[in-house]
Amino acid sequence: MTEAEKVARNVAVVRQFIDAWGAIDVDAAMACLSDDIEYINQPLEPVCGQKDVRQIVDGIMKLSNRVHWELRNCFGRGNVVVSERLDCWDFDGNGWGLKLPCIGMFDVNEAGKICGWRDYFDNKM
Repeated sequence: MTEAEKVARNVAVVRQFIDAWGAIDVDAAMACLSDDIEYINQPLEPVCGQKDVRQIVDGIMKLSNRVHWELRNCFGRGNVVVSERLDCWDFDGNGWGLKLPCIGMFDVNEAGKICGWRDYFDNKM
């Protein structure tokens, strides 16, 4: 696989992961993640492994009526993909109650699975 093909594959898996959030599909989201996934939702402590990350993803999705991660920029270099997003959350069916600017950093392993996921946001909004 050429470097350009690898970057294209990595960006595609991150976009697939983001689309799974919009579909509120925990299984589709988790299928994009490696077994040894490390998730860091700044400034919280890291969460490691499919089981524990699934608990968090499933819990958030269960609280959500609608989710839309508006992708503003998405690009990669090697095994790293950067996403600039506006994460929009509708928790009660009354519209986007939370709109959170976010930068997501994703590490993608050689198998094409996200093995590192770090979200950076201003939690004082």
